[in-house]
Amino acid sequence: MAWLDRDRTPARFTVVTSVTSGLVLTAILKTIEAGVSGGAVLMWFALTSAGVAAISWSALSVVRRFRERSKRAFLMTSAFSQKYYVASFVQRLHSALDQDGTELVLKVPDRDYDAGAQSHHLGRLLDRRKDYIGGIIFASEVPRLRDDLVLFCEKSRLPVVFTDIEPFEKEADYPANSTFIGYDTGQLGELAGTWIANRLRGHPRPYVLIIASREHNSRQERCERVLRRELGDVRIVVDDRCGFMRSRAYDAVRAHIRQLRPTECLSAIFCTNDEMALGAVDALTPCTPATKDTFVVGVDGVQEARALIDDVNSPLRATVVQDTHRLAVGVVDQLAKMRRGHPVPRRTMLDAEIYEAQ
Repeated sequence: MAWLDRDRTPARFTVVTSVTSGLVLTAILKTIEAGVSGGAVLMWFALTSAGVAAISWSALSVVRRFRERSKRAFLMTSAFSQKYYVASFVQRLHSALDQDGTELVLKVPDRDYDAGAQSHHLGRLLDRRKDYIGGIIFASEVPRLRDDLVLFCEKSRLPVVFTDIEPFEKEADYPANSTFIGYDTGQLGELAGTWIANRLRGHPRPYVLIIASREHNSRQERCERVLRRELGDVRIVVDDRCGFMRSRAYDAVRAHIRQLRPTECLSAIFCTNDEMALGAVDALTPCTPATKDTFVVGVDGVQEARALIDDVNSPLRATVVQDTHRLAVGVVDQLAKMRRGHPVPRRTMLDAEIYEAQ
């Protein structure tokens, strides 16, 4: 039996065989002292050995089942449909947890960015909190969900790592058993704005279209702020109705192109995630005189976007990378430290990078 293999599990083998031998030997000696016949001793020996083995097997099975159940961590996402960045993070997180022998339980909302759906999941997780060692949360509609997050942390007493969006404005507001690790979503917009400004500097009356979502709105706000500061005569149009969806970005860009006046040329399109950037690229084909020099910048650094950036013929020229591998490793590390009772910072901010064609 693998569970009692002398080579694979020497400590378990030594303990079980030593205890069993001791119990059986004691029983035999007591029986002999009582004057019982040799046949009865042998029969009693066999029954005792079988009983001890059965008890040992049952006890180890219970311990093994308990350990398996207790080595689960949950991930509650804010969105999942057509979210390549989230899928990449889930894959990286699963791999990092698996190395620690921890299973990942995924909780996704019925509708993307729905605080009500996330609140429902928090309630279900709270009911089964004994099944988990802790978890990771992508919060959505934070003003609506914040009280539920605090209540969950306080009642569950599980270590919780927040990522993607910071749920609390001040470090002091974080529950004692929680922390945040991730990227400053506004800084992602600043990096994109700086990259665009450097390439449009000196252009007469540059024209930038920003395709965005109402989630992570600091990305478009801080990008716009940089562009207005660096390019005094820039014209900027923001469409924040695209919900991080590739199809909506495609429709928005096509509609905007149709509205351009004959004398207007679109200089650049900033999309606040890569799915929308890919939709914008699709919308620029076929190109028109107004869009022949238009370039696109995204956020996230998904594989499809990087491949297009490496193609010199694509209008997608850069993306601000949120490294999912680095984030997943950091999340698992913070979760492990909190489980052991080690102190962790309330906020850990990672540095994003620009990926561009070489």
